[in-house]
Amino acid sequence: MRRNQNGFTLIELLVVIAIIAILAAILFPVFAQARAKARAISCLSNVKQIGLGFAMYVQDYDETTPSGRGSGWEWWTELYPYFKNLDFLYCPDRNDGSPTTRNVGDTGQSFKLRKYTGYGYNWGPIGWRGGGLLQRQQPNPELTRSHLPGVSLASITNPADTFSFGDTYDTPRMTIGIGFLADTWNGTATGQLRHSGGMLNFAFVDGHAKAVKMKTGYMSGAFNDRFVMVGDPNLARTAYCADPSAIINTNPDSGDGMNIPAGIACGDIPAWITANYPACGTTGTSNCFHGQ
Repeated sequence: MRRNQNGFTLIELLVVIAIIAILAAILFPVFAQARAKARAISCLSNVKQIGLGFAMYVQDYDETTPSGRGSGWEWWTELYPYFKNLDFLYCPDRNDGSPTTRNVGDTGQSFKLRKYTGYGYNWGPIGWRGGGLLQRQQPNPELTRSHLPGVSLASITNPADTFSFGDTYDTPRMTIGIGFLADTWNGTATGQLRHSGGMLNFAFVDGHAKAVKMKTGYMSGAFNDRFVMVGDPNLARTAYCADPSAIINTNPDSGDGMNIPAGIACGDIPAWITANYPACGTTGTSNCFHGQ
């Protein structure tokens, strides 16, 4: 009498393993995309919370934006009393930087950060030339160092379309300027930015926040010789500028080395870059646009 065997044959086991491998290959990218989307949503929530803090701050301080004052100053130190949680400063997709201490102006109060913050302030489109929520960097008549005065809320012509702060790779003084944002970003395509599809999160002066499609490339003289700016030309005109029609000149007190000419309107700077920078192609590494 032959025994009845109930085990799997080798062929059957191999088929099952192959099916599992195929399913894993299909599902793992989906899971990775879902996790990336969750991190982006968490980041946007942080931006929204701090954006509301910014809106409350300007109401309490004579409708004037936070200014660059004192050694070790950072934009969020003045907003901290309004959101009271340092975790809001960390984007889940930025994990570089070592623990550091940031001061609140010259008050003596300080905060300890465990890594770089994920978000930067709107200093304007190009370097220390001003045009955003801060005037150009200039000598402080009361101190031996320079400072960046804030601007009045009334001087911001398009508060619903002007950034207050948002995602950045800048360090250690966090900004979102076109030539500063990519300081530690070494990507070669816009789609490699922090959030999928080449998106970054920004809060606006009126308090709302949203993800914005960006475009990237190489810019001589910029931090890391790279730049990141808003992709939509209409939003790009107002995003970095308190007044898009204000003329932006080079800063005699603090040069930046970027090849953006002086004497053009703040809102025209993104259009000038678009008009004068060609596609990078496969070998371009200077003053050109990346692909997706």
